[in-house]
Amino acid sequence: MNAGLEVSLARGGTDDPSGWAWGAAIFALYLLIGYGLEYRSKRRRGATRPAKAAAEGLFSERDGVDPGQRFASRMVMLCGGLATGLAGFLTRHAHPAVQIPTVGVVALLGIFAWAYFDYRSEPRDGE
Repeated sequence: MNAGLEVSLARGGTDDPSGWAWGAAIFALYLLIGYGLEYRSKRRRGATRPAKAAAEGLFSERDGVDPGQRFASRMVMLCGGLATGLAGFLTRHAHPAVQIPTVGVVALLGIFAWAYFDYRSEPRDGE
């Protein structure tokens, strides 16, 4: 391996606190969005305490939901998070005026794709 390439790889290693901060921010964003989607679902279904039900339902299995659909939903979420992380990684040496909007747009696209998938695959009362 070229010495210059080794140095450039070492600069973006695990000792870089900004890399960990980006990762934590992406994870927190997707957790927040997941909670928001869960809250919306609980509220639409008429839960008496939708905030508590959403917090409990965020990591638990749902009754009456196809496990394949739930798995597919989590994979859409995971791919959106990975795409956001990849955008942050690829723009890590760019100016923050380029990096932040790029990562933000990719994150929003992933969130909208996830929300749309959940909306289209959510069981309706008439079904």
